[in-house]
Amino acid sequence: MNTLAAHGMDAGPQSLYGTMLGAALASLPPVLQRVHRAEGAHLRGTLRVRWSTRRWLHALMRLSALPRPAAAAACLVTISPEPAGERWHRSIGGHIVASRMRLARAGQVTERMGPLAIALATRVDGNGRLWQASRGVSLFGLTVPWLHVLASERALDADRHRCDVRIWAPRLGYLLRYDGVLTIREPEPEADTHLENVE
Repeated sequence: MNTLAAHGMDAGPQSLYGTMLGAALASLPPVLQRVHRAEGAHLRGTLRVRWSTRRWLHALMRLSALPRPAAAAACLVTISPEPAGERWHRSIGGHIVASRMRLARAGQVTERMGPLAIALATRVDGNGRLWQASRGVSLFGLTVPWLHVLASERALDADRHRCDVRIWAPRLGYLLRYDGVLTIREPEPEADTHLENVE
């Protein structure tokens, strides 16, 4: 029996997350299956963005591609399939964060943002929540052993999920955290340009 079909999902071509997670993909709630389907997804929502409380880090962070602090930053996310994986385009408070994800091995993807590469171990817990934790971070090919990433996605209903992303370092605490609710936006149907003459 096709488990995805049983959840109202069309199995179709295999997505990056479907390949990585295997049978565990079917244990995700339907909204998260839709987010990580092979056709890609469009998401909209609002995120709270927080930086480290250590102000001496702020000057360095302003030089990065990280989103800026905000209590309620408008967020648009487009996930586009590519032959070797997925492209993620995020607009957070008008600040663009773009990355590409590639399959590393079963249960792990590599996300690249310019010179930054993060190996993310990915699993689904018993409550259907998707977890990702860094297993290695490199910058310009050099290992950054003290930098860690933890991300989670939790279903709220048929169209919404809560995401939580944290970048942190021992002794420094979190450098960046953003969390909030994202809603799936289905593509707008193409307008019918054929108009019939009405007498």
